[in-house]
Amino acid sequence: MFLLVSLQSGCAARTVRSPIIERFGVDVDLVREVEGFTTRARGFEHPAIVSTPRLQHILGAIEIESPSDSGGSIRQPAFHAEIIEPTARALAEALAKASPDQEVGVQVIRRQKRLGVFHDKYLTTFLAYIDNGYLYLTLRRVDFFLAKGHAEKNLPKPRRDDRSAKFRVVSGEPLFYAGPQTLEIAWRDPAFKTAFRLPGSTQGEKRRRQVLLEAPVTRAERDAANRSSDSLGIEELSAEQLRALADLEEDRQSGLMTETAYQRARRELLRRR
Repeated sequence: MFLLVSLQSGCAARTVRSPIIERFGVDVDLVREVEGFTTRARGFEHPAIVSTPRLQHILGAIEIESPSDSGGSIRQPAFHAEIIEPTARALAEALAKASPDQEVGVQVIRRQKRLGVFHDKYLTTFLAYIDNGYLYLTLRRVDFFLAKGHAEKNLPKPRRDDRSAKFRVVSGEPLFYAGPQTLEIAWRDPAFKTAFRLPGSTQGEKRRRQVLLEAPVTRAERDAANRSSDSLGIEELSAEQLRALADLEEDRQSGLMTETAYQRARRELLRRR
């Protein structure tokens, strides 16, 4: 099978992509990291069988928020209704074919008609894998407008080292926060047997909302939260979360809680977004 290899600057590892699906508007790669001639062991729960209808319900429930030019934010579906079914079908196939050391890279182009002719194109890309009983999905581009003349074969592939986009995922049980653009999804949850919506859902439409002002966070609190946040995107956290992270870090440093208890408490805190 033809492999696509891209070098990552400043790192000995390289990304190897194995294209497995090329349909009208939907391209899927199986992605692994290689150091020298050795594939990096990831230990994902692949191959995995997830039904297309369940994945449709999951993708249909995912929403994002992005800043509005006029202030506040805009909440909208991450996946346009027209691409949910073909994307879910392709993702189901890919998860069933992936090895424990491969994640799934998905690229979807939506074509929008104007005056009865497909004219405008919009790009959605993401990475996905299953681990510890959860489906992890990292969004890279969401309905991104493609300028005329943009060659489809040269579109950017979803990458782990991409710079964070100007949007963040909306989370809530069973779609848990795992980073500004990443969700930890309890994909076996009974909620996904049928169409599911998070509280405050847009019901498939864009919705504008105002952002309430929050009390300022002290430098000490922000520094402590930074020490415990890894690469979760500290600028995306609320003042309350920053202070709670700082308290957890202080308890860990003082020996009042074990590392296991700290990681569990931190995980639960970041889920409540």
